[in-house]
Amino acid sequence: MTSKRAWLLDKALRFAGAKAYFSNPDKLRAHVARQRKKKLAAPGKALRRKMHVRQSEKAGHPVFKLSSRPDPKRYILYIHGGAYVLGIQSVYWKFLSEITDKTDAETIVACYPLAPESDWRSSYDWMMAVYEDLLARTDSDNVTIMGDSAGAGFTLGFTQLLRDEGKELPGHLVLLSPWLDVTMTDPMQPAIEQKDRILARAGLKAAGEWWAGSSGKTDASPVSPLFGDIEGLPPISVFTGTFDILWPDARKLKEKADKSAVAMDYYEYPAMQHVWMLFPIPEAKAVRETIASQIRRSI
Repeated sequence: MTSKRAWLLDKALRFAGAKAYFSNPDKLRAHVARQRKKKLAAPGKALRRKMHVRQSEKAGHPVFKLSSRPDPKRYILYIHGGAYVLGIQSVYWKFLSEITDKTDAETIVACYPLAPESDWRSSYDWMMAVYEDLLARTDSDNVTIMGDSAGAGFTLGFTQLLRDEGKELPGHLVLLSPWLDVTMTDPMQPAIEQKDRILARAGLKAAGEWWAGSSGKTDASPVSPLFGDIEGLPPISVFTGTFDILWPDARKLKEKADKSAVAMDYYEYPAMQHVWMLFPIPEAKAVRETIASQIRRSI
């Protein structure tokens, strides 16, 4: 049974309006244009009092570094969600500060170039420079790459690219409510769409096409990393919920892992919404400890 707070979150998300933007490509494009005019949702004063925050830029895009200790034991490269078209939101910072603190890590939050202005190739090239900067400071085995939603798809696709190009691989991947197939063609998704309070297929399909651009196909990796080979990847932790329109593809990834030599810890929670682990509900509090435990154990 879900908690009262989770029930209230479901009701609040229904009236928050996010799903309306994803119900129509034109509405989503207009929403993206409005969001571009807003100030970046940077860490607030409360977080800056709690931990050390540094902000820099890489080729004009922000990179934040969070740490609660001067000698971090491990590093987390975090790739935020937003359907590849929306920037980081304020809800992330409390979540990231908690994970950073629980893992004695330094967390690098890389605000990558977004679609439709950029596509996956230019954004991956930018992230490669961020990743190489990180490897100049620590061994790749000390790095977890973690992302939510589109950021989780980015995490998997980017790591597939690292493997294919013979680059050093991170020690661990964490995928939260991962968006792994931007074609939005799974037969289970129409029914789940009725329960998902945030996402809808029409807008996501359009966003996936913008992300693919002229340099990729929507039904191939790395735009849709579910179609790519996962052999040779580092251990993966996956967290998903059954009221998330992206849940079926997380299950497909688990099935691929079961048939391969890739180690995967798969966590599926009934009646949980998309990216529910970021919100202030009891179920999320418990799973954040699990996420931190997975990171501490892996590196």
